[in-house]
Amino acid sequence: MFEIDYTPSFIYDENVIKQKLELLKTVQGIKVLFPLKSFSIVEGLKFIKKYVNGFASSSLFEAYLSKKIIKNADRTIHITTPGLRFDEIEAITHICDYISFNSLEQWKRFKTDNSSCGIRINPHKSFIKDKRYNPCSKNSKLGVSIFSILEHRYEIKNIDGLHFHNNCESKDFNNLEEVIMQLEFYIPTLLKNLKWLNVGGGYYFDENNIEVLKSIINFLKNKYNFEIFFEPGGGIVNEAGCIISSVIDIFKSDGKEIAILDTSVNHIPESFEYQYEPYIKNSSEKGIYKYILAGSSCLAGDVFGEYGFDESLSIGSKIIFLFMGAYTMVKVSMFNGINLPNVYKYTLTGKTELIKKWEYDEFFRRCGG
Repeated sequence: MFEIDYTPSFIYDENVIKQKLELLKTVQGIKVLFPLKSFSIVEGLKFIKKYVNGFASSSLFEAYLSKKIIKNADRTIHITTPGLRFDEIEAITHICDYISFNSLEQWKRFKTDNSSCGIRINPHKSFIKDKRYNPCSKNSKLGVSIFSILEHRYEIKNIDGLHFHNNCESKDFNNLEEVIMQLEFYIPTLLKNLKWLNVGGGYYFDENNIEVLKSIINFLKNKYNFEIFFEPGGGIVNEAGCIISSVIDIFKSDGKEIAILDTSVNHIPESFEYQYEPYIKNSSEKGIYKYILAGSSCLAGDVFGEYGFDESLSIGSKIIFLFMGAYTMVKVSMFNGINLPNVYKYTLTGKTELIKKWEYDEFFRRCGG
């Protein structure tokens, strides 16, 4: 389906992104924000802009990029970050329409009339086992404890909004319902006075679970008079992206066939961070030809796992990593001086178009040249 002349390459499919965003349009009463932290390819953001109510940023640079994409369009820019800096806050308050401060100290120090100001809250409802990715883990740096919000509820009674984000790759919107119940139990009066509530992201959605989300949003709209923001990143783009690589060497090591690819874990960093085996198209546990697929860097742990195939691999065989749309290109590095994947888009009209080809100059600049 994809016509490319170079590997490794990252490809995102506009058709899949549009399908996801149109499904979200069936949920009445929410305003959809797209978070740049998951996917920030400019051409892709221009496409997504047409289907969302705004962008969610986590830094000044992401806010700048959001502003550049939105230009004069009727879209809003939101930000939440633990890393607010004194030398950046003025620019942020002029770019961002909504700010969710990460601490009470931030809120007291930086609240402004230029933006609608709220607080990121830690609801102490945890659904993620790996504490490295759990915003609600013990001693979390992300958000104000709901118990601290309760303690200071009179001091902050005039805040515009609350923001929470406490899930990751979840398909269970009942988790979201539990968080809402937690807020209603501890801070019911504060909820009634809000202008907006941002329920974050971390959810994957499809036709099978979207009705649960609709039910939750209907409940909130019928009970409260605030705007509701929802910011799924991976839920929109993850299935839309893939990385295509080529086998560049095959040899045996201690009785196992090793297939070296022209990509590496530096192009798929979450594979190394999470220690999970990526989905490989046309691989099978029952495949009679077994290979350990490994990257081309000198890092010993640059290994994707052992996979089976129905047909043997050879030099030049294509290996396609699926579900790579989120947290891939935003995290890639040029470790070892290995070039980054070319970036392509697969358009609504069925064409594969090259967006970005990296050259040595990019590496030179990253090295301070």
